[in-house]
Amino acid sequence: MQNSEHTLLLLLVPKIKLDLALRLVDCSACLSRYSICGECYQYSLSSRVFFGRNICVCVLTRVDVSAYEELLTRLKDIDLIRQIGSLLSWDQEVLMPPKAAPLRAEQLAWISKTAHERLTDARIGEILDEIESNDDMDAITSANIRLAREAFDRATKLPTEFVEEMAKHRSKALISWTEAREKDDFSIFRDDLEIAIGHARMKADFFGYDGLRYDALLDLYESGLTVERLDPLFSGLRENVAPLIKEVVERDEGPDLSWVTESTWSQKAQEELSQSVSEAIGFDFEAGRRDLSTHPFCGGPNPDDVRWTTRYSEEEPFGSLFGSMHETGHGTYEQGRPRDLDFQPAGKANGLGIHESQSRLWENQIGRSREFCEWSIPLWRKFFPENMDGVSAEQLWQAVNLVKPGLIRVDADEATYNLHIMIRYEIEKQLIAGEIDVDDLPDAWDEMYHEYLGIRAPNRTLGVLQDIHWSMGAIGYFPTYTLGNLYAAQLLESARKDLPEHDTQIREGDFSPLLKWMRDNVHSRGSVLEPAELIKEATGQDPSPDAFIRYLGSKVERLYGVSA
Repeated sequence: MQNSEHTLLLLLVPKIKLDLALRLVDCSACLSRYSICGECYQYSLSSRVFFGRNICVCVLTRVDVSAYEELLTRLKDIDLIRQIGSLLSWDQEVLMPPKAAPLRAEQLAWISKTAHERLTDARIGEILDEIESNDDMDAITSANIRLAREAFDRATKLPTEFVEEMAKHRSKALISWTEAREKDDFSIFRDDLEIAIGHARMKADFFGYDGLRYDALLDLYESGLTVERLDPLFSGLRENVAPLIKEVVERDEGPDLSWVTESTWSQKAQEELSQSVSEAIGFDFEAGRRDLSTHPFCGGPNPDDVRWTTRYSEEEPFGSLFGSMHETGHGTYEQGRPRDLDFQPAGKANGLGIHESQSRLWENQIGRSREFCEWSIPLWRKFFPENMDGVSAEQLWQAVNLVKPGLIRVDADEATYNLHIMIRYEIEKQLIAGEIDVDDLPDAWDEMYHEYLGIRAPNRTLGVLQDIHWSMGAIGYFPTYTLGNLYAAQLLESARKDLPEHDTQIREGDFSPLLKWMRDNVHSRGSVLEPAELIKEATGQDPSPDAFIRYLGSKVERLYGVSA
């Protein structure tokens, strides 16, 4: 049989063009030179010997598959590939042995390359062209087409080799950043950072932009975001928030924190506290898990598999708790996505600004509220009986809302947090524009911290090396944190109108009404709407900093007697 000459006989029912049948997917090993799509055609294969020839007889029957169904199938395959990549990335951060780093870089590069190749398949463009001619689409179909077109157009602008190179470098840069941070040595990360910045510039050039090169990177994380839109926003926050900070700092009337600073805070107890609070908020640990990493993050492939991490310091307990609440906010959003839209673009979370609204809401506007402190004080006493002896809910509330410029962004209070973001925003603009050299970056960072916050880092670990984002190539990401703060305040202000018992519910540890409100108005909506449209639908108003300014001003006045 192996030595016999093979002849292929295709019987097409109904009759279709031979070249169409042959260009789709492999039918079997003996058809290795051809391709037949198993999604578009049902086929059977048999082999018979006729006149001394081995003849493969393949009978194909056309199956009616709409262009839209074919598109969703292709997008599901791409999504599954990326889900595998997300698990590999999580493992790299949490469990991977150090010697596996080079192999993991190869694996993640292959994942990125393969997903990119499938997304840039010309057939997807053909399908989109066909579907877009139809004006009669429901909201979900329209969103899927809009988002698929956006992803396809963006991906086709990036060469596959470039995508593979970026993925391989991200894995390498993450390792060098971690080592540099641990050893307080910027030089270890310097070359990889320079490459990452070069990749970001090239990516922006591939995408194209009307204004600034940095605009193309901002748009990756929040649709329509530009420097022109952000500059006035940050300026407005600076004008309204900076005076509050200045007056509070000048008064120097902060609470007594000796009960915090003079105690040792057990990591095990911190873990138990974080777990209890996350469970109370509503994170489903049957569909997720908590772990330890250098930099807290939330990931995972699907609402049934959501993973978040935090970190601990036995010198103080607030970083781990509020970091955990931050990631829990991300996690509950992921677990609340619409399940009937699994693997579809419209079912994904709606941009990073919206995502950050959920994390910042639970971390700050709930977690640092007086009502939450009243509910959680028994938990603090349970897990830290000696440390919390004699500490009241009022003292806890004052401690977690201390307004004091600090070096670490993730530990910053609400009043100063956005200044940390502004520093990174200004640096990124200059890096991408070529106005700051990589070698000058550490000192430029320190100078901006002195200018904006009046403090200077004693080392690089607490300075330019504190964030993971640049090692991942996530340049343009940071401004979404500020957007998240603004969106969170606006969403909570609207939720309060619908939940008149909100304060009482938080004081009693009943977080389900607020979580349900977010489920109904944010999580379950996926990406059917643009981010700004979602905020307007949920709150009745366009995105605005006004609610955040009102919220922060009210809190600072209650705590310090300072008003804007």
